[in-house]
Amino acid sequence: MAREEDKTLELFCTVIALKEKKRALYKAAAQNCPDPVGVETFSMLKTAEEEHLRRTSAIYEEVKKGKVPADACRLHEFGVEDKKALLKRIAKAHRRVPKACHDEVAAIETGLALENEAITFFTKRLEVATDPSERAFLTRLIAGDKEHHTLLADLKFYYTDPESWFLEKGKQVLDGSGAGA
Repeated sequence: MAREEDKTLELFCTVIALKEKKRALYKAAAQNCPDPVGVETFSMLKTAEEEHLRRTSAIYEEVKKGKVPADACRLHEFGVEDKKALLKRIAKAHRRVPKACHDEVAAIETGLALENEAITFFTKRLEVATDPSERAFLTRLIAGDKEHHTLLADLKFYYTDPESWFLEKGKQVLDGSGAGA
């Protein structure tokens, strides 16, 4: 049983370390970005990581006591509607991307790398996990980190190719007459 406890401890320590790294990155990026779109996106990601850290710590405490709550595998998610609403609001409210935030692409790249690192680690762990609770927990972590990756990739698209981003997200037609049908 000690071997299983070691694997569980390793999993939780890794989850916490990855979440802490991502939280710190998103916090710094939100504080340093002069563009409200970047600030809002990075703040949203920071809040999600803080919630994941809180839930992961609580779950681990319950696991150590030998009991796991029924909702242990539930983590804060970005609702699909929340993400769509954010993108529509950004496309409507902001018509230009400030030059100052082009530097934020480096923070986005780091975030993408951290999200990929987490997804890879959790996927490898999922491949060998046999406990249903652990599998569910890992599946939720992977899904959450894929959401974060998608949000960061979209933010990168916003900064690196704003014209195409506005065409795609703002549903603009090429003749400039407004929203497409």
